[in-house]
Order: sequence, then C-alpha cells, then structure tokens
Amino acid sequence: MVKKSIRFVKQGELKVETYEKDEDIRDDEVMVKVAYCGICGSDMHHLNQGSLGHIELHQGEVYGHEASGTITKVGCKVKNFKVGDRVCVEPSIPCFSYGCEPCQIGANNCCTGADAGGIATGRQGFFRSTNRWPESMCHKLPESMSLEEGALVEPMACALWSVKRSRLQGGEKVLVTGSGPIGLLCILIAKAYGAGKIVATDINPKRLELATKAGADYALLIKREDSPESVAMKVSELLGQVQPHVTLECTGTAAAINTGIVATKRGGRVCLVGLGASKVLVDLSMASLRELELIGANRYNNTFDEAIELMSTRVNVKFMISHIMDLQDARKAFDMLLKGEGVKILLKCNED
Repeated sequence: MVKKSIRFVKQGELKVETYEKDEDIRDDEVMVKVAYCGICGSDMHHLNQGSLGHIELHQGEVYGHEASGTITKVGCKVKNFKVGDRVCVEPSIPCFSYGCEPCQIGANNCCTGADAGGIATGRQGFFRSTNRWPESMCHKLPESMSLEEGALVEPMACALWSVKRSRLQGGEKVLVTGSGPIGLLCILIAKAYGAGKIVATDINPKRLELATKAGADYALLIKREDSPESVAMKVSELLGQVQPHVTLECTGTAAAINTGIVATKRGGRVCLVGLGASKVLVDLSMASLRELELIGANRYNNTFDEAIELMSTRVNVKFMISHIMDLQDARKAFDMLLKGEGVKILLKCNED
C-alpha cells in the first residue's frame, strides 16, 4: 500500500509525499489507518494566511485534525481497543500533569501545552494514511455511524462546547452568524437542545440553504458592506421585533462580532466561536453599555462522547459533506474552499 501525507511546506504551499514505514507505536498507543480527515477553517488559515490568530504556521508540518479511521495495531498496555475497531480521535492532547491547573480542574482545553493549532505538539497531523495516537485520546464509533460521519465528530464536539459555553436555555432565541460547517453544527445542536427561533446569517446563499436544512427558522442573506445595525434590525424584524437571547458568532470577523453586540438583547450572551485575525476592531463600549457577556470558546472540553451520542441518535450531519476527495488532490480541495465552493470537504486518506 502506498502511503501518503500532506506537508505544509510554507505559507500558501503544500506538498504531497509518500512514505513506506510507519512510526513505532508506544505501549499506550494505537496505530490508526486514517479513513477520512476533514479540512477545517483553521487548516485554511494556517496554509493561506500563515497563522490562526496568534498561532503561527509550523512550516514543514503535517496538519489535519478532524479524523476517523480503523485501528491496525495496539500497544502492549492498550486495554480498551483492538485491531479492527473504528475510531475518531481527539487531536489536542493535554499534559495532564499535577502542576497544570487547567488539567487539574477538568479544563483540559485550556492546557497551555495541549496543541499548536489543532494538533498535539510534537506529533504528526492526520492528513496522512496512518498515524499513531494515544489510546486515551481515541473514541470508538458506534456501528450506526459511518467513517465519513466519524470525521465530523471533532467539529461537532467543538460546536457542542460552544453551545454549552453560551448557557443556552430551552426556548431562547438564537442568532448564528456564519453558516459554514461550525455554524451549521451550532444550529443543529441549538435546535436539538430546545432553542426557540433561530436566525442564521451568511453572505453565501448556498450555505443559507443548508442552514435552513439544519433547522434555522430564518436564513438572512447579508452583504459584506451591510452595517451591524442594519443586520441587527433585520434580525429583530424576523423574530417579531425582539432580539435574540444568544448569539453564536462563527466567523471571527469584526463585522459579525459587532453585529452580535448590537443584535443581542441587553443582558444577553455573545459566544465567540469562530477565529479570524488576532486583532479586530470591536465596539466594547457598546457591549458594556448593553451589559452583554462576551464568552470565549476554545475547541472542545470533554464533549466527544456526547457529540458521538448526538450524531448517532438525534442529529444528522451527512448533508454537510459536500465533497470527498483523494489526499493527492488536497491543493484543489483547499482552493475550492478558498473560493467559497463546497462546505465540508473530507480528504480520503487511503485508496482502499
């Protein structure tokens, strides 16, 4: 079997390579034959902009963190997995050391040593045919879940953590700014958790069609030049002249963050889900005067099992997968997403 990997050579440039020998696994690790790995917005930022917020591109690294696959080898201390098990992986590995306060209090996602842009420090990412990974960071997929769906567990876990951070209550009205993959997942989760009316926004009409399919009650097409105030007024009109209790901001852009600040009801919550530039111009005075809570959300925190349960019983994510492409066509896949084509593109990491 010819094994391949994608290496981010430098900003704007990737390289498809072949390799013959797998890395040796440690006693507590498994070897995963990677089936699919999704392209995340963070991968796009790292390749095309050279950074994600303050996290710089590690040139020459293999990225990719939304992965599923089948175990082909287990270490001698592995107890919970066997060869042939289908799994998805948690790509960020906390240190779990005694002196790390976030790890000690269960805030694993805030461990400063957890990752470097989505992948655990010192490890290969999953844009490759095989990869070794700790047993503790793998999760079995139920028989009812395909490997394609398994590659969406990681972004589902992220969206789920964001909704939890927003403290969404049943019946509350929600604004979701940005209807890309994470926005769509937030809509699915908010609806499953009993949200009231949901308004979704985007500049792409095709993505708004999917937002409606995900459960948004209103799909609002906006333009880049629209002011936050004008968008907020339209949102209020759609909701019957009231404002949403919660905004899930899934773009990371200044315009969308400011829209959330203006559109959300006084005393409401704006959860910052998406990441963009490390510095954006935000009207904090308006946020303070409206007594809003601006809530950060970092990846996921012990939400993988719940994400798997949701996906296998209550939430259908298959409609989000717009393309499945071979690993060797990665450059084409990245370019498509850069042009706004497709929604969630999975890279098929093995030929069989």
